[in-house]
Amino acid sequence: MTRTSPSLLIVEDEVIVAADLAAKLQQLGYCVTGTTAYGEEAVLLARKHRPDLVLMDICLAGATDGVAAATTIRRELDLPVIFLTAHSDAATINRARQAGASGFVRKPFDDRDLGARIAKALQSHTAARKRRNSES
Repeated sequence: MTRTSPSLLIVEDEVIVAADLAAKLQQLGYCVTGTTAYGEEAVLLARKHRPDLVLMDICLAGATDGVAAATTIRRELDLPVIFLTAHSDAATINRARQAGASGFVRKPFDDRDLGARIAKALQSHTAARKRRNSES
């Protein structure tokens, strides 16, 4: 089976927000490969499905927060991660940036902003990967 649209993994601890986000992403033409509320499971799902991009809430259920999960996903799988957050304090944003965030989307989501940030992150990641491959 070949995918014709980019695939996204949603990591969000609020079930209603995750469902709403999945519906919005499908309307924007993306394929949602899965959703989870746990950082640990996010890493496992990313390994299994190899999505094109991960949308990651910073505050999650379980022991692993979004920043720690994103750090593992970026390091192991080289996938772009966009953080979803209602938390905008400087320390949290700085920690997320250090994890290699491809962007931030603040809750509540604006559909146009969400779509633009995803498209930009996918494009930037593809360009960076091509540069790395051409240099090796």
